This record gives sequence, C-alpha cells and structure tokens, in this order.
Amino acid sequence: MLELRDFPSEETLKAFAKRFPELNMTALQTWLKLLRVSSDVVAYLENYLSDYGLSRSKFFVLLLLMRNPDGLNITQLAEGTGVSCATMTGLIDRLKKAELVTREELQQDRRVFVVQITSKGEQLMERVLPEHYRRVAALMHPLSERDRKSLQTLLEKVNSGLEM
Repeated sequence: MLELRDFPSEETLKAFAKRFPELNMTALQTWLKLLRVSSDVVAYLENYLSDYGLSRSKFFVLLLLMRNPDGLNITQLAEGTGVSCATMTGLIDRLKKAELVTREELQQDRRVFVVQITSKGEQLMERVLPEHYRRVAALMHPLSERDRKSLQTLLEKVNSGLEM
C-alpha cells in the first residue's frame, strides 16, 4: 500500500494555501493524521494476520461466515466486505483450497453458491481471535470509554462527509 509518510510542514502548508485558497489547513492536517493512523492500524492488523497465513480480506470473510453459520452467497460476501463479486470468487477459491470454507450449489438454483466456514476455518479463527481482541483492547487502552465513544461519533461525522 502506497502511503504518504513525509507530511508537509506548516510553512509548506501556508505556501500551498496561498496558491490554493481552497486549502483549509486544519482540515488538511486532520485528514492527513486520519490517513496516517488508518494506514498504521491496517498495517498492524495485517502484520498480525500474516502470522496465520491470513490476509485482511480472508479474515473478514471468515468473520462474516462465523456470524452466519448457515452460509452466505458470493454477492452477500462481496457486499459485506466491499469488493466485487469477481474478487470475492477468487478469494473464496483460495479459502476453499486451504480448506477453510466450503462452496456448495443451491439445489433450487445451481447458479448460486452458498459458502460456509469449515471446522478447520473455525479452529483457525479460535486461535486468531483471542489475541486479535487483546491487541485491539491494548490499542484502544489509552482512550477512556468516553474518549472511545467520542471518537466513534467524530469518525461517523467524518464518514458522513463522504456521502456528498
């Protein structure tokens, strides 16, 4: 993942603000900090998951399937993870090859497949999730319960700006 690590100084931002009057310095600084923290959190998660041979995508699919023991179809999984059906099909193929999921045709519509987590997939998640939850708790430990709720509210407000 390509990311900006060299943040502009305040002097650079002031110079850019003269050239680009649309630049709001605190908005840009906050946006850059949000991008940085987001990418660091993603890297933190991916580094942990790699110890188990999992990508973030595989992890999220397995979590969805754990929450839905009767299984989900490719479209539901794609929508639940924000990827295309074609991408999800490839991901399911890899998970199936690793024996972490099964993919069965529906009797009533042979074009539709239902994907379910296998016992091997469940066992893997039983090993991954306890430490994952400990790591999340440790990451959030510096924030009080009130801080966490405030952060959630603030992030929801930021996210609402994407709907423009």
